[in-house]
Amino acid sequence: MRISLDRKVLLVVSAALIAMTLFGGFAGRTSAVEGTYDYLKVFNEVLYLATNNYVEPVQVDQLMEGAYRGLLESLDPGNEYLGREDYKKASQGDKGGAADVGLVLSKRHGYVVVVSTLPGSPAALGGVVTGDAILTIDGHTTRLMGVWDANQAVRGKPGTKVTLGVNPATGGDRKNVTLERKTIAIPQPSGDLAGSEIGVVRVASIAEGDARRLSQAVTALQTRGMKRLLLDLRGCASDSIAEPIGMASLFLKDGVVVAVQDRYDGDKTYRTDGRKRAWSGPLAVLVDRGTSHGCELLTAALRDGLGAAIVGERTWGAGTVSAILPLRNGDGVILATGLMQSPAGKEWNGKGLEPDLVIEGEATAAGDPQRQKAIDYLKGLGTPAVRDAA
Repeated sequence: MRISLDRKVLLVVSAALIAMTLFGGFAGRTSAVEGTYDYLKVFNEVLYLATNNYVEPVQVDQLMEGAYRGLLESLDPGNEYLGREDYKKASQGDKGGAADVGLVLSKRHGYVVVVSTLPGSPAALGGVVTGDAILTIDGHTTRLMGVWDANQAVRGKPGTKVTLGVNPATGGDRKNVTLERKTIAIPQPSGDLAGSEIGVVRVASIAEGDARRLSQAVTALQTRGMKRLLLDLRGCASDSIAEPIGMASLFLKDGVVVAVQDRYDGDKTYRTDGRKRAWSGPLAVLVDRGTSHGCELLTAALRDGLGAAIVGERTWGAGTVSAILPLRNGDGVILATGLMQSPAGKEWNGKGLEPDLVIEGEATAAGDPQRQKAIDYLKGLGTPAVRDAA
């Protein structure tokens, strides 16, 4: 019996998949899983039927890459399959260009979605908000993009433009938004007094050195008579762990800030880093749907380790630690290998942190009533008391 070329390709692919699964993957970190062979037989059958019966000719390599992407993203939206060139760029920290539009991105329901926008950025000025689905980037569907790939697509040279096909989170028709890429200065922690005794420190993002800057902002407010502190983390997203730990250390006496259960690097517990405490008085933390990842870490640490009140809206729910791992063929994957836990051992990945007091609103609203309600709530708080769970 003659075997068609497509059938040969499928047999080779199946054999390779079975061999990789049964005999271990890179550096011996994968091992045989009971029942895997049965799943691969079904996978082979689906692949064969799709290749030979789909209405249009199918490129097997594209089909397989789609299968890899779907497998990874079904586990975590931040997981991503990288081709050889993209793997090299990601490993080297390539950001895709010097200019940006100020978006923090994730994936939900198969498409790229906006976690938050930097204040004053082209995206913010263009009306892009948390929860907006980015369906296309310069005409290319984001269903075929991972988060790293999408970030590469929106970045570029200063002065160039990118067009986003946006499905608004607030409803309404899809729209195209064209933004000009700019070199964006990351906002630093800044503070001011609201009234005579309420200090408000805004942290819109977390970059290297921001723990020191936060300490300086808090100290400056104390010299002006601050008696109560509101830490505004709305729209704050950060991939960093070290800097949020440093920020938490400004408020906690001692103890665990975050624990990471990591199947690749091993479990780790991170404690306060020995910084001098900057504040020990009444404290509330204002968060919203755009508060994500490292900023959620900070929020959970202050809530569990200090008893700080959390007000605003439920946070985004990004609580994993990712690694860039190589494949034998030169490609690679971005894989969530670790899961963060608050000092009380609670996870927030996929569900976010629930505030003690729900205050709806937008930071961009006239007069910022959400902030004012948080200040009013803070006025009635006593000294923080440590709680049991986040």
